[in-house]
Amino acid sequence: MSKLLPLSLLATAMLIPLAASAEDFYGGASVAHGGKLTFTNPVNGKSTESDGKTALKLYGGVALTDYLALEGGYAQYGTTTFDKTALGLPQAPTFKLRNLTLAGRLTHHFNDDWSLFAKAGIANSRFSASDGAGEQDSVTSTKPLLGLGMAYNVSKAVALTVEIEHIGATNKPGLKVKQDALQLGVKVGF
Repeated sequence: MSKLLPLSLLATAMLIPLAASAEDFYGGASVAHGGKLTFTNPVNGKSTESDGKTALKLYGGVALTDYLALEGGYAQYGTTTFDKTALGLPQAPTFKLRNLTLAGRLTHHFNDDWSLFAKAGIANSRFSASDGAGEQDSVTSTKPLLGLGMAYNVSKAVALTVEIEHIGATNKPGLKVKQDALQLGVKVGF
């Protein structure tokens, strides 16, 4: 997190003159399936899988030109609970994930209805786990973000989107997470 804030402030300061002249602000929301998560008990080595909860992402941006935009977002995944019996634990462990993102978005318009977009930026992820007995731990990771998607304009201001987003893998002691998500969403222009 210590690197993310100065980088975000620097990028914002550099883009303020461009944003001040832009008239195209947008916001949106998307959902993604949480995927499969595996939890391994470090004491006895037993592990179990659980379906990750659905992620909700809210984002907003400013179109600097017809093709280039600056976009920020927040994604929150629901709490995933693991089977305590399969792990040999007295309480069920839980896992949560949230992401803050900042990216440049490049768009190619095929026509008035269809467009293709790509994103590149950074994502700050916070992973929180609880053993169910009151012990909690969290890990923060800043990784590159890449995205590729397509939008269909329902009207001049509303578009339906589908996007594949990849956030670099986090490998830290006790945590291995690969974040790839297929997101379905709606984008609204202002």
